[in-house]
Amino acid sequence: MSEEIHQAETVGADRDPVFSKCAQSADDATAGALPPALDRDQAPRNLAFLLSQVGIHASRRFAERLAEVDLQPPHFRVLNLVDAAEGRSQQEIAAAVQAPPSRMVAFVDELERRGLVERRADPRDRRVRALYLTAAGREALAQGREVARRHQEELTQGMSEAEQQQLTDLLRKVVDEQKIGAGVHPGFGSKDLSR
Repeated sequence: MSEEIHQAETVGADRDPVFSKCAQSADDATAGALPPALDRDQAPRNLAFLLSQVGIHASRRFAERLAEVDLQPPHFRVLNLVDAAEGRSQQEIAAAVQAPPSRMVAFVDELERRGLVERRADPRDRRVRALYLTAAGREALAQGREVARRHQEELTQGMSEAEQQQLTDLLRKVVDEQKIGAGVHPGFGSKDLSR
């Protein structure tokens, strides 16, 4: 047995059986294979870990589902924002959701190129461009909303309506206490367009 493997066994043996199982498997025919998943009783149970686990899973799954209707999450978010504040400038909308103006410009450029959003001169100030959904944009938004509805159903399988409402209320409380901002998605300003 190599010295590295022996050290891994020694380090992991008295603290966490998962480490020692990984080290022992290095001599097996399954060398390089990942250890089996932890059973439910061994998995982390703290709230922060579970929120992160569910959040990452939900984000990835939602992005996969939206891709089926040729949308990405930030584009779907912008379509929703334009629908809610049609006729407002992209600067106003970006400020409302704490998105960097440069990111909002890129999102709107892409949506305009695809014929989903149009910029029109604001009659009060010709220098300002107001945002409007096109007919194709309304259709894409409807498809995205149907994806979001199915996504929520999948995520809340096995939960009663009362449990869903309780979880929603508790998560809103976290959002408020952390001062994240209602409707503000932390990944919206990210360089990764898939978030």
